[in-house]
Amino acid sequence: MEQLSRPWSRLQLTRSEFGRLAAGRGDTAALHRLRCAQRNRTVLVLKNLADRNASLAASAFLLGHAHDAAPTAVDVLLGHPWLAVWAVDRVRRDTVGRPDYLPFAALAAAALAGWSDAPVPVPPRAGLVPVPGLGVLRRSGGGQTVTPADLTGRRWTPIRRWWFTHQSLTLDLGVDDVDPYRDCFGLPVAARLTPQRAAGLKRSVGRAWRLLVARAPGHAAELAAGMSLFVPLAGGSTSRHSVTHADGFGAFAADPDLTPVDLAVTMVHEFQHSKLNAVLGLVRLCEPTDPGRYFAPWRPDPRPIDGLLHGTYAFTAVAEVWAALRAHPGLAAQATARFAVVRAQLDWALRELARAPSLTSAGRLWTDLLAERVGRLAAVSLPVAADAAARREVAEAERACRRTIAAG
Repeated sequence: MEQLSRPWSRLQLTRSEFGRLAAGRGDTAALHRLRCAQRNRTVLVLKNLADRNASLAASAFLLGHAHDAAPTAVDVLLGHPWLAVWAVDRVRRDTVGRPDYLPFAALAAAALAGWSDAPVPVPPRAGLVPVPGLGVLRRSGGGQTVTPADLTGRRWTPIRRWWFTHQSLTLDLGVDDVDPYRDCFGLPVAARLTPQRAAGLKRSVGRAWRLLVARAPGHAAELAAGMSLFVPLAGGSTSRHSVTHADGFGAFAADPDLTPVDLAVTMVHEFQHSKLNAVLGLVRLCEPTDPGRYFAPWRPDPRPIDGLLHGTYAFTAVAEVWAALRAHPGLAAQATARFAVVRAQLDWALRELARAPSLTSAGRLWTDLLAERVGRLAAVSLPVAADAAARREVAEAERACRRTIAAG
């Protein structure tokens, strides 16, 4: 895999990039740095795996040569979330209990390089050959070799890819309801959406996108620069309606039946987790040995310090979106109520972060910049009744969490 051993970019952030990400100004340049760093990390892990596992060397070799032929397209493949999730998990556990994902990535690379007749050895998984970022091929027995030319016809199911453009800002989003390796979130994922349900989801995402571009353009620009993949969750299995994976940058899973406004807020929320996970791979914000548990107002259970950091970062962006949506005539009442609660939650969260002894100097800078954002939100005028009700709700949640912590 020598073709992939050169670094595309340094695995670090400048102080300016770090500050812009913490301050909610993760512009295209800063997000490009995060994407490159995540891709670099995946390449290094893949190279390590190929060096230690002869069975993966041929796939890595093919992937490297495809990168020489089509570097831009294969760079996108190397940033595919499931490839990163599999690679990191493979290193941690040495085996993942199912066929390795790298041969499937080699097949995708051959397709992207235009090598239609290249035979690629792949191990079908339950009769399926996933092709990262492209789709899934159904196989019924026969050989273990597939060519890119086979990725067509009735046995081929491509992932859906949608483009939404509003005011010259485009969201390019893949909707993956076919790749078996998308089940990395710890929650049941939906089977292939029917055409009718997919059409409904597409309408919802389109409306959510228009809301964000019109009312929260900064957060919309972040999504356009970094969000790439949406996995529909199975319905009725959990009260959680969205989730990200720490190693799957740019991907999130969510209930496909969310309303457009909730989907807009959810996309912003989950992308904050993707960004912070990427930052934490480059900068230590807290000491991992901190045994403390902290009150996180959006959760009934006490959280470790990294969970509190994640929640505070994500909900600061959520509060900013709700504040912006208050200007929408049809959403003003809902947005005001939701904003009041989240703003009160952030007050408590910042107090918890202030008492955490395990934050590093970078972590203190991060939380100081978050506090500046929350301070601007505190200056937003709210109806007295809405603000008081929100603070009572959060205070009661805080007391319940304290009782949980005291009970051990």
